[in-house]
Amino acid sequence: MDVEHYDEQSRTVKRPLYEYYANKIKTYTNVTNGRCLDIGSCGGYLGLELAKITRLHVTFFDLSQEALNKAALHLIEDDLEEQGAILVGDVHAIPLEDEMMDLIISRGSLPFWEDPALAFKEIYRVLKKGGTTFVGGGKGTSEIKEQIETNMRKRGQEIDRVAMDKMHGDGMKRDYDALLKSVGIVDYVIHRADDGIWIQMQK
Repeated sequence: MDVEHYDEQSRTVKRPLYEYYANKIKTYTNVTNGRCLDIGSCGGYLGLELAKITRLHVTFFDLSQEALNKAALHLIEDDLEEQGAILVGDVHAIPLEDEMMDLIISRGSLPFWEDPALAFKEIYRVLKKGGTTFVGGGKGTSEIKEQIETNMRKRGQEIDRVAMDKMHGDGMKRDYDALLKSVGIVDYVIHRADDGIWIQMQK
């Protein structure tokens, strides 16, 4: 992945996407205080927008130190240094103690997990009692896509509608009910809508 290009696009033309999902997470989870883990955060785009509308302290978690360096920079740019931290690591072995996070979020990383059952088990382990998750993927609503296309036109950028409409590959088509139950997670809801698939586990 071209981190520089992805970062520039995510901070500009695609920002409405992250604003939309941050508001959706706030509405569906009602978690506005405590600690949040943003898995596969890249440059922190979703977690940053969530931090702006809540009092959550967000830990940006990713395999790529280069991407996390962008997240650290954006925390400074957005005057959110007190609300964020970066952590490099793998979702299959999250380097955190048990029951540390009030909210765990992720957009788009799930299809790339090599062992999703193990990843869900790790996420559940670091989730506090009374905590919840909002993990999944999506490309937003038709209105969001129109906003992004308008932003791209203003910047003279070519619009690839195939890429715009594509979900995150076959990884979103897994049997998540079976996966969650296989590791003993039974208190969850899978939200399926035009704006994506989102898994909300409760503990």
